[in-house]
Amino acid sequence: MPRSFLPSTFLILSLACTGAELTTEPPAIGAAAAASPAAEEPREVLAARVARALRDSAFRAEVHRALAGSRHPEGKVQLSAFLEGSARARAVLARAGSRPLKAAELAAGEQLEIYLPVPAHRAAWRGGADILVGSIGQDGTTPVAFDASGRRTQLDAAQPPVTPVLAVVPLESDLAERPGAASPAGICTSCEGSSTAGGLYMTASRLSETFESWLKGRPEIEVLALGQQGASDSLTSYQCGGERAAGAYYFDQNSLDWSGDALILSQAQLDAYRAEHPGQSIRLFFMEDDDTSCEIRADNADLRRVIQTVDSLARGYSGGTDATGPIGRVYRNYNMLQKVYSVVASAVRTNDDLIGNAVEDVVAGEVRSGYNWIIKGENGRSNGAIRLEMR
Repeated sequence: MPRSFLPSTFLILSLACTGAELTTEPPAIGAAAAASPAAEEPREVLAARVARALRDSAFRAEVHRALAGSRHPEGKVQLSAFLEGSARARAVLARAGSRPLKAAELAAGEQLEIYLPVPAHRAAWRGGADILVGSIGQDGTTPVAFDASGRRTQLDAAQPPVTPVLAVVPLESDLAERPGAASPAGICTSCEGSSTAGGLYMTASRLSETFESWLKGRPEIEVLALGQQGASDSLTSYQCGGERAAGAYYFDQNSLDWSGDALILSQAQLDAYRAEHPGQSIRLFFMEDDDTSCEIRADNADLRRVIQTVDSLARGYSGGTDATGPIGRVYRNYNMLQKVYSVVASAVRTNDDLIGNAVEDVVAGEVRSGYNWIIKGENGRSNGAIRLEMR
C-alpha cells in the first residue's frame, strides 16, 4: 500500500476511536450482551468492534453499499478507506467498543480489508442483521468469528457457515480508490505473448491444497520463471503467469485441479536467456500470491531455505531448459549451476505462500499419471504436480 495514504486515514481512525468528531453520532448501540474472550490480536479487536457496530442498521447499509461499489473482483474494501469516507460509520464504530483503540489496533486498521469472501454469501447478503464477522491471520490458522455482541467463536477451517461472514483480514493488495490509481485487478506489465506463440506451456496442474483459507477468498496461484540477474548472486523473474497475467500467460486456478494452455516462457524468451546465460537453467517457482501480483513478497530466508532444500534433494537438477530430443522439442531438467537464492529487491512487507520449485519427475523420483514435473516445497514436501510441454 502506498505510504502516502497512511497519515490521513490513521488520523481519521484515531479521531473516531478517541471520541473526537462525534457531535453527530447516533445513539449508543450498547455494550456487549455477554463478556467475550479477550482478543489479543489487534486485528481481532477491530473485527469484534465491527461485529458490534453491525447491529446498527445504517452502518450495515453503508457497509453493503461500500462492498457493492468496490472495483475489486471479490468486492474488497480497505477498512481505513471505508472509515475515511463516512463520518457516521466512524462514529458508530467508535461507540461499538468499551474503550478507545490502542496504538497497535489503530495501526492494524491501515493493513486490513473487509469483504464477503464466499460467493454464495455475497449473493445472499442484502445488508441485514444475519451476518458474522470473521478474521484470520496467517493461512493455516483457525478462523474465528464474532457475533453482534462481540462474542468470539471458532469457525470450521474447511467449510464456511451458512450465515454470511464479513471477513476482516490482512490487506492483500492496494485497494485505495484514488484518482489515477491502478485497478486492483491489474495485469503484469511484463506479460506478453499470444496463444499461438511457440515455447514452454503448462497444460495441467494439481495442487495438494489451495494454500488459501476460504475466509481469505480465492487463491492467487502464480508461477514465476526465475533466473540469474546478469552476473549477480541474485535471482530475478523473467516472466510470470497467473490470473493477473495477460494474453497466453493467463491461467486462473481456483481449486486443486486446473487444465488448459498457459504459456510459461516463449521460445524467444528461452533463446534470449540461453544467449545471456549459456549453460544456465530456469527455475519455475509456484506461489500463492497474497500481495503484489507477479512479485514474490516473502522473507528471503524462507525462500532461500525452500530453494536450498529442493536443490539438495534434486542434486542441483532443480531447473530446466528446452532441448531437442528423439521425439522433438522437450523441456527437461538441467543443473542449476548458479548458486543464487535471493530475489532482487525483495524488501518484503507481507508473506506470500511459497508453494515450491518444480522438479522433473525423473529427478524427484515420483511418477504421477498425466504430469511430468513435481512441485517440491518446504522440507522437500511434494505440494503438487504439473504437466509441461514444448510447442
